Amino acid sequence: MVSSTFTKQYAIGIDIGGTKTLVACIDAEGRIADKIEFPTNPQTGVEDVLQRLQEAVAQLIAQMQQPSTLKGIGIATAGVIDSKRKLILYASNLGWTNVDVGTVLEQRFNVPVMLGNDANLAAVAEYVWGAEKQVSDLIYITVSTGIGAGIISGDQLVKGASDSAGEFGHITMDLKGKPCSCGNVGCLETYCSGTAIARIANERLAPLNNGDAWSSKAVLDAAHAGDQSACDIIDEAAFYLGNGLVSLIHLFNPSQLIFGGGVMSTENRLYEQVQHVVAERCLPGMYKEVLFRRTALGKEIGVLGAAGQFFM
Repeated sequence: MVSSTFTKQYAIGIDIGGTKTLVACIDAEGRIADKIEFPTNPQTGVEDVLQRLQEAVAQLIAQMQQPSTLKGIGIATAGVIDSKRKLILYASNLGWTNVDVGTVLEQRFNVPVMLGNDANLAAVAEYVWGAEKQVSDLIYITVSTGIGAGIISGDQLVKGASDSAGEFGHITMDLKGKPCSCGNVGCLETYCSGTAIARIANERLAPLNNGDAWSSKAVLDAAHAGDQSACDIIDEAAFYLGNGLVSLIHLFNPSQLIFGGGVMSTENRLYEQVQHVVAERCLPGMYKEVLFRRTALGKEIGVLGAAGQFFM
């Protein structure tokens, strides 16, 4: 009998958030073999967070099925990054500036490290392991506290000159519009992010019956129940988001628009109305090529995208 040894390939994916950090060991089929989650607690300092991060990675490597190959470690994070130098230049949710996380992990584990923006890496996750794998041209849109996009064009992730491509939430929709946290005015996310939907509801509507302020979920739930005032707020948000999406379609001609983030995680009026707006305003020849769908990759999409960089 001839025996053979199959070496299983893995990558470690890391998703560093302001509240929690998820570290996962992911195989070549996109299965999470093992994972560790811990509170980020950035207030304890950069060194402490990086030490706990290294300990989690070391634990997952020690528990990997043998024989195995670790292709590398991928990191997803919000904020401004330098992927070439593997630096987190600025992350407001962490309070970090110029953190050389890549070098720390490379020196400790002696494997390649890749760093990416979390919205961009969500697009990578969909490209590598989504419901329809290896779609050459897709855009992942996250609608949550803010709005962002990850763009795959011609089988390549669009990063831009400074790793900043995909700032979809900061395209200008109204030249004399509301101030945005970025310093500009009239940005898309001031009209249709989860934060914006909640703010508009609290400006226009009486408090909820229990006296609580409106959240974006409460507005969506009220719209689903048929409350006309809530429907009007959601339809207005859909108008802005839909028009922004038309611009993306006209620029990149994708075959799929994939939605994620808390505001788009379920079938709801915003998701439905956005499609009507796009259908009305998009060039017909481009619109007919686009499939709309919501991500099925769940809350692990960040670590899946971080690891997915090694399987593109």
